[in-house]
Amino acid sequence: MSSVNPSPVDAVPDGPGPSAGPEFVAAPTRRVRFLNAPLSRRTYAELLYGFIGLPIAVLGFALSVVFVCLGVSTLVTFLGIFVLAFATVLGRWLGALDRGLINGLLDGRIQKPRRFKARRSGLVGWAISRLGDPVGWRGIAYQLVRFPLAVATFCFTVTFWAYTLAGLTYWIWYRFLPAQAGHDGQEHRGASLWNTSTSSYFLDTWPRVLVTAMAGVVLLWLTPWIVHGFTSLDRLLGRALLGPVSVSQRVRELEQSRSDAVTTSNEQLRRIERDLHDGTQARLVALAMNLGQAKEDLSSDDPAAAERVRALIEGAHQQTKETLTELRDLARGIHPPILDNGLESALASLGARSPIQVNLGIDLPRRPSTTTETITYFTIAELLTNAVKHSGASAMSVRVRSRGDQIVFSVADNGRGGAVLGGGTGLDGVQRRLATVDGTLDLDSPLGGPTTITGVLPYDA
Repeated sequence: MSSVNPSPVDAVPDGPGPSAGPEFVAAPTRRVRFLNAPLSRRTYAELLYGFIGLPIAVLGFALSVVFVCLGVSTLVTFLGIFVLAFATVLGRWLGALDRGLINGLLDGRIQKPRRFKARRSGLVGWAISRLGDPVGWRGIAYQLVRFPLAVATFCFTVTFWAYTLAGLTYWIWYRFLPAQAGHDGQEHRGASLWNTSTSSYFLDTWPRVLVTAMAGVVLLWLTPWIVHGFTSLDRLLGRALLGPVSVSQRVRELEQSRSDAVTTSNEQLRRIERDLHDGTQARLVALAMNLGQAKEDLSSDDPAAAERVRALIEGAHQQTKETLTELRDLARGIHPPILDNGLESALASLGARSPIQVNLGIDLPRRPSTTTETITYFTIAELLTNAVKHSGASAMSVRVRSRGDQIVFSVADNGRGGAVLGGGTGLDGVQRRLATVDGTLDLDSPLGGPTTITGVLPYDA
């Protein structure tokens, strides 16, 4: 463990999470806790899903059963192939509808599968290709499996919310119930829990009304979690059957990470070319011109030539030192030499150069691969730069540790918060850099701070 510029930033959380400032802008989702469940958006989104999910499930189940059965029964003719092909198309359509509902109301975060591309030409070739569409068949399977779950979700949602509302409002409407004769010889206007030939129990006295209202209050907190249990099953089922097929999803991720790696490499090459052209090359041209002028003055008989030569040589000497400095900075941007001494030394140097106090903690049992060290170094350097520019923080914290065969690092600051991933911010480039080695980036940045950015990447990428 090492420390650079110790500071009060130790109050900033050290766990997973992300970095800061206006470049990052956000609305973090609040975790639903037991006490705020009746007031949370999630509760009423799941209530709506429980109501509208059943008719959609009935429609999807009926269409799926009809077309699959019709296609199987007509396979003795050529028509069956087209019916089953349309069934897979229907499975994709219904799956897209359910995926939208789960993502919109249940925060399912289910990715969209790849579009279908027919591998054969012609109408018959299209139909035969459709029969091998795994996304369509998974959509059909979802409709068949989801139907009984939708029925159970609807029944429990309606039942528990009805009892909740009835208990909460019972003290208002119980007086309007029709009068009933009890075994005590009196008329009662309350609800009857039982009324047999030998006994009866009516909720019409104030202690019983109060207990009923208290039961409604208890259900107001319990019902959202009961419904949440059923909708969670639906969300898990949707993630299993409505998302991309695992192989195709992996192919898409690899294609995206390859594209990002090529883009990042091209951007770095253009930056190096621009720095060499506008900086180093211009200084070398000026240096050559000064030395050429000094050479001419040395061969001149002018008495003032010696003084001009001295001034030109001094200027050339200064330009040479500045050019060397620029070349060292440029080389450091490609691969900082101090990184050869290990990640801890490189990050300590990085923190020492920061205008904001940095608390550094590294706990690695062994040295990672060169690729992992380089990506970790440049990622943390970018996050620290962003925090200095945008967060308004007075202190920052950097933590690097191992977790199995992975490295986990976090950069935290006590700034204004409000960071966001996506939307073209600088964090997108950091995320793409990590994605080239199957790394991930997570953000925790509530408005007002603190902000923590957490990255995970392989130990030996």
